[in-house]
Amino acid sequence: MDREAMEHLDAYRLGAAGPLENSLIDDLADGEIDRATFIRHASILGLSATVVGSALAVFGGGRPAYAAPIAHRAGGRLRLGVTPPPAALIEPHNLAELGELITCGIAGEYLTRSVGTLKPELALSWKANKNASVWTFKLRKGVKFANGAPFSAADVIATYERLVSSKVNPPSAALSALKGVLSPGGTKKVDDFTVAFHLDSPNASFPYLTSSTTYQAIILPKAYKIGTFTDTPQTTGAFALTSYTPGVGATYDRNESWWGGKAPLDGVDVTYYADSAAATAALLGRQVDLLNQIQVLSARPLLNNSRLQIFKAHGATHREVIMAVDMDANLRDYRVRQAIALTLDRPGIVKKLFAGLADVGNDSPFAPVFPSTAKVPQRSKNIALAKKLMAQAGKERGFKVTLTTEKVGEIPALAAIVKESAKQINVDIALKIITVKAYFAGTYTGGAYGLGNTPWLNTPMNITDWNHRAVPNVYLTSSLVTGGVWNAAHYKNAAFDKLVKSYTGAVALSDQRKYAKQLQTILLRDTPQIYPYFYNYLTAGAKNVKGYETDPATQVYLSRTSLA
Repeated sequence: MDREAMEHLDAYRLGAAGPLENSLIDDLADGEIDRATFIRHASILGLSATVVGSALAVFGGGRPAYAAPIAHRAGGRLRLGVTPPPAALIEPHNLAELGELITCGIAGEYLTRSVGTLKPELALSWKANKNASVWTFKLRKGVKFANGAPFSAADVIATYERLVSSKVNPPSAALSALKGVLSPGGTKKVDDFTVAFHLDSPNASFPYLTSSTTYQAIILPKAYKIGTFTDTPQTTGAFALTSYTPGVGATYDRNESWWGGKAPLDGVDVTYYADSAAATAALLGRQVDLLNQIQVLSARPLLNNSRLQIFKAHGATHREVIMAVDMDANLRDYRVRQAIALTLDRPGIVKKLFAGLADVGNDSPFAPVFPSTAKVPQRSKNIALAKKLMAQAGKERGFKVTLTTEKVGEIPALAAIVKESAKQINVDIALKIITVKAYFAGTYTGGAYGLGNTPWLNTPMNITDWNHRAVPNVYLTSSLVTGGVWNAAHYKNAAFDKLVKSYTGAVALSDQRKYAKQLQTILLRDTPQIYPYFYNYLTAGAKNVKGYETDPATQVYLSRTSLA
């Protein structure tokens, strides 16, 4: 036994540790969790590297090994190919689409950053009270915004008030993560460099909601005016946005006052590519150095090219085949929704669309990558059972329904598979495939279902792309809880809602898995949405791109990237 590590760990547990920290260490000691899960959860609770190392030395088979820092070559501008934002105006608090969140994220920073584990960014440390209903964050000192203004607690409070305020028009897309978690007035100043988040209810994963997976939570100056993000640099990151041309591209220069020192790159030049084939051609033709994302179906020439490198991240990125429970009379019966789900050959879909680079889904947002995901029976293709369910629902003769979706990535191919599969039970699906801009057009609040008039929240059947999150909380609260801001299925289940609160407030991983199993079981029964797969996030770049780590949450973080 490492006696020094034990003494340090005992001192920490008796002195600084609270119930959450001690519960996590107990789980490691009892063998309830492995090293990787312990490190991940330790990052959520803000345990120091010393404490993590001591716990692993005593209970986890030895201290973690840390990779040697990468030697970077200074200079040069990285040319990045990015999916274009669908709207001309980019506003951080309203980020929802890939192109716009990357455009903002290259320059912006968050309280914490999530790439694998949770890491400090503008927050140095964080700690919860006994039941995780109040989280206190210590902020980094000496930070300046690119416009020269000093960073303090006032900027954090102003940013989070903007994210949760009902007075902002349109309301922030961050409500997908923060609605029911943090209310206006809940972010309070302790001192100039300390803020306390007083939550609506206990939430053991809250630090992840302050991270880069809540795209809209870029910290902006207290004096920030909505609509001015692209007019003048107003972020704290390694690069400052210096020009933006809708549909064309954006330019970033090194932020010489960045708190993290001097970034290796002189700057970043972004070109928008609406067509994946054009983006692939640009990388092959050496017009760009890096693409923000590639799809297996459209980028096969890149996968085995010796002049390129593929960056891969295992995450929870997925598509949701949504069946509204209250719009089309044929889809109101859960047996019909189950039957449609049972027509899909999920392993076959993964092989065809992703060459195996994906996990099979089981009709809930609990992806295999999440430690809290419980073991429940895997749904698989079963046409006999599907026909039986259709007959029980009085729909053996079938019916017609329209599936609306967006022309992005492999989604049109998935829509075609769903259409062909459903024919086996006499369900005739008409496909309406429209542009991303048209699919997400309109308002997101009000209307007959309380979800505005945007197609993706107000059609009987649709397919929507969902990016990775570090924990499944946002998927649950925004798309499945009654009244969720992105609940396209219009799903309502009081028992489910109650379990979600229990899940998000659970501290011990064993408790999270207990509630997760119940949630997964309910969704397999009700099937408001089909989750056919969770795919690996892939990016591609030239061999001279060094120090880049792809992020399953689609952020492009370049502060430590260089060109050899």
